[in-house]
Amino acid sequence: MFRWLSEFLPFARNYIVFTLLVALSLFLISLNNNRQVRNLQVVGTLTTSYLESGVQDVVGYFQLASVNRELEKANARLINMLARTRRAINENRQLKEMLNLKQQSSVPLIAAGVVGRVTDGGKNFVTINVGTKDGIQEGEPVMSGSGLVGTIYLAGEDFSIVRTLMDNSSRISARVVNDSTDGIVTAGEQGALELKDVSRRHHVRPGNIVETSTLSSISPPGIIIGTVTSASNRPGSIFKEVTLEPAVDFSSLSDVFVMKYRPSGKAAALESRALREKR
Repeated sequence: MFRWLSEFLPFARNYIVFTLLVALSLFLISLNNNRQVRNLQVVGTLTTSYLESGVQDVVGYFQLASVNRELEKANARLINMLARTRRAINENRQLKEMLNLKQQSSVPLIAAGVVGRVTDGGKNFVTINVGTKDGIQEGEPVMSGSGLVGTIYLAGEDFSIVRTLMDNSSRISARVVNDSTDGIVTAGEQGALELKDVSRRHHVRPGNIVETSTLSSISPPGIIIGTVTSASNRPGSIFKEVTLEPAVDFSSLSDVFVMKYRPSGKAAALESRALREKR
């Protein structure tokens, strides 16, 4: 240690002497009552305070930046947690609706999960994780706990493609509840549905419920399709313009039922026989 000091002192001697002299000068200045010296003391004090304030501002800025980054991370975690909570609530609601539907349905149901979506050029399909090995057949209706989703368009061994009501090629026979009004439900614009072929003489109003009709060859009657949002007479036409809000939220659809429903061919056979006999 003494060897280190003997090497260090000659090297730092000038700096030590300079520091001691500066300290002594400041001490003597503080003892001097001369007016000019006092003014110099005031200037020194103000300068020191200003520099100290600036240093504190710089330190505070970096501290605030660090706190801001932590707050941003916490906000991102809260947003993610909120999204997961909303998704869980929505899935729980759908599952409750589907359980209630399964308990009330007189038609055998096969549960399925939505694993994919295709929306392109007027096409609107969802992929479900059941297929022919589960007993799925093309043409069978598909629904959720909220209402009708669509029909099985293609059935593979393990997966199936559902053509939803939002597809431009979808056509479903429907009726207005508590009314004799029948029509055809098709895809509309901006996520809406349209009820076509409704005569102007029918009193269709916003709030009316629309469901599948007994004329449907696709699904059993009484399945909710949507609610009327607007109804007006089409200029120069004998039909009304009727817009529906779908009962199903297709953007959050996660679970569905495939209905093991096949319409009876007896009515169609009888109609064909009547046409032949008429000729």
